Amino acid sequence: MTSRERVITALERKEPDRVPLFEPIIDPKVIEGALPGGAYEELSDKLGDDCIGLNRSSWDKSKMDFIDREKGLFRDRWGVIRALGNEASPYPVEPALKQYEDLKDWSPPDPADPTVYGHLPQLVEKYKGKKAIVFMGRDAFFNPAHVRGVENFLMDLILNPRFVHELIDLCLEYDLEVVRRAVAMGVDVIVFGDDYADKNTSFMSPQHFREFIFPRLKRAIDNAHDAGAHVIKHTDGNIWSIIDQIVEAGPDGLNPLEPVAGMDLGKVKQMYGDRVALVGNIDCGRLLSWGTPEEVRETVREAIAVAGPGGGYLVSSSNSIHSSVKPENLIAMAQAVHEFGHYPLQLS
Repeated sequence: MTSRERVITALERKEPDRVPLFEPIIDPKVIEGALPGGAYEELSDKLGDDCIGLNRSSWDKSKMDFIDREKGLFRDRWGVIRALGNEASPYPVEPALKQYEDLKDWSPPDPADPTVYGHLPQLVEKYKGKKAIVFMGRDAFFNPAHVRGVENFLMDLILNPRFVHELIDLCLEYDLEVVRRAVAMGVDVIVFGDDYADKNTSFMSPQHFREFIFPRLKRAIDNAHDAGAHVIKHTDGNIWSIIDQIVEAGPDGLNPLEPVAGMDLGKVKQMYGDRVALVGNIDCGRLLSWGTPEEVRETVREAIAVAGPGGGYLVSSSNSIHSSVKPENLIAMAQAVHEFGHYPLQLS
């Protein structure tokens, strides 16, 4: 099988020739440590990673609208002020909309802007049919929450629900068009990366999730499917209170199943493995950042033993390969997939 075929087979909850390694985001610091002088694509190939993505390359510093270059502050295409930090993805520090009245003079960015897609055409030309080409999309939470400010947005669910509905729908129209364009360019897998929870529970009640997020999440997933892509829904944290709704929305895969947030891989496999493929569960906190390669190897073996039988499992970190991950542990994770992941599984 090609890597693309391997990923698609697993996302369709069938057994490929080997459990896929699915790690589309690797921090530059880890890349340099694992492959000095090398690039993301080179390391992906060396690891035997079955997917390839933009690695957050849409944050092009040469095109940023800097407000304070020394402090790393810039205004993004949504009007949100963000700050560059130690990680590859900048974080929001000031919302675009301070009050409901601001909405009448605000509009989403242009989905036809080529900087949204970075070097995706070149990636497709190089890897189409070989690896699963991944594009990070948004569904119904991150963009509107960042435009409004996360705390304000969550309070608005109760204090100004009309504002929330209008803002989500405005943002969603942009996101739907971006996904359609990305798939038309050759993307195989859309990962919707909006986080809905922290390590304790979801950011909102199941009732509010049903009202505000679920219908738009389902629309985003249906839109990607209609365009011809498979879908992985990513959300960190403890999602037990809303996992039924996430699975009901119809993604092909669920990621990252954060173990330190109580997302037990065996329990999720037992309860939902017949409806959705599982992607992740290899702890990128203590394990990949401070553990040993031997611990990583054993954890990957156990994860494959629990979730691999019958197919429908893809090995991945519990978030991404962030800057604190030890390069040798990333390599150990990849090697363990190749050691233990071949079907029929032999893990004794």
